[in-house]
Amino acid sequence: MSALCLGQTRVNYREGQKLMTLLINLLVGISQFFTITFLLVGWFWSMAWGGLLIIYSMQYRDALRQRRQEAIATAALEALTRDTILHRRDVKTLVTEHKEKSETKKESQNTQSP
Repeated sequence: MSALCLGQTRVNYREGQKLMTLLINLLVGISQFFTITFLLVGWFWSMAWGGLLIIYSMQYRDALRQRRQEAIATAALEALTRDTILHRRDVKTLVTEHKEKSETKKESQNTQSP
């Protein structure tokens, strides 16, 4: 208001300089109002998307942790139930079983060949 009442106008329009300045200032104010409205909407929109992305990334991280724990548990179960060093039969029994198998194969081949 003080700029309108006391200020010097820069408009070269002779008649109604104050009125023309008032109209220009009103147009600038209205355009700034619409601009700031769109900027605030965009700002809130980007905040909402940022929050959603943070939530999705936290859910993804938790899912990855769960998959890793399941993989570790599966690997541990396989390691315990597989033929490990603790569960292997001693070498003597393996050798004797192999000899018995090879002898039975030889006998079956000998009976089939004549």
